[in-house]
Amino acid sequence: MNILLPVSRGGMFGPALGLAIDTAKAHAGKIHVLFVVDAAEIERIESGARPGAIHLALRAADEVRKRMTAEGTAEIAEAVRRIGEAGIPVRGEIREGEVGREIIAAAAANDLLVSAVASHFAPDREDASGELVLSVMREGGIPVLLSGSARRSARTIVGGCGGGIRTERAVGAMARLSLWKEAPRGILLAVDDSPEGGQERIAAPRRILADAGYPAWEEKILPGPRAPTFLSFCDSVDADVVVLGGWGENRWGDLLGLSITGRLLDDGRRHLFIYM
Repeated sequence: MNILLPVSRGGMFGPALGLAIDTAKAHAGKIHVLFVVDAAEIERIESGARPGAIHLALRAADEVRKRMTAEGTAEIAEAVRRIGEAGIPVRGEIREGEVGREIIAAAAANDLLVSAVASHFAPDREDASGELVLSVMREGGIPVLLSGSARRSARTIVGGCGGGIRTERAVGAMARLSLWKEAPRGILLAVDDSPEGGQERIAAPRRILADAGYPAWEEKILPGPRAPTFLSFCDSVDADVVVLGGWGENRWGDLLGLSITGRLLDDGRRHLFIYM
C-alpha cells in the first residue's frame, strides 16, 4: 500500500502522522510525505506591490519562499525520521504550486491519502472542516483516511450503509485495501424505519466484505432520523473509525454542512474513511 501524507501546519499533523504509521505497519505500506510551498501566497506578495516597489515585493516573496521551503524541509525531516524509526519505507518531497493541485497530482501514484480531520495547509487559510482534502478526494479519485484529534487504535469500525453506489464504492475501497480486516469489531449500520429497507441497505456491503474474505461483521438496523441516530450509535459503541461514502448527499456542499459526514468532521474525535 502506498500512502500519501501531505504535511499540514498546526497540531493536527501529529495524529495524522501517527495514523499513517499505524496503517503502513498493518499493511506493509510505504509513505510519501509531501510538503507544498504555497505558490498562491508568494504570488499575492509579488502582485501586491505599490507602484515603484516591485523590487521590494519580489524580494519579500523570495524571502517567504525560502522560509516556507525551510519549514517544509524541517517538517519532512522530522516525519521521515519518525517513520523510518518505525521501520517503514518512506520518501519526502517538497513541491511548489497550488496546494490542492499538487496534492491531486501526487495522489495519482498512491492508494490512500492520510490527513487530519482538521487540516491547515496554507498559512492564511484555516481548513478546519477538511474541505481541501475532501476536494482532493473528489477530483483525485483516491480514498481518504482522516485522523481524529487524538491517536486511537482502530478497534471498532462502523460502516455506514446508506444504500446505493456511494456506499458500495466506500466499502469496496476499504476492502480492496484490506483495511481493518483484523479489527476486533466491525459493524454495518443502516438507519431505516423499515427492517426490510435496512436489510436492503446492508446487503451489498455484506457481500463485498464476504467476497474480500472479511469475517462477518455485526449488523444493526435502527429507526429514527438518520444523522442523530447514526451519531448516537457511534457514541454508544465508542467507534474508532467510521466508513462513509457521502451517505445521503445530493449536493457536494451538503457534505460539509449538517450531514453525518459534516457532523463527524466537526466533532473531530474519530477517524473517517471516505470515498466518493
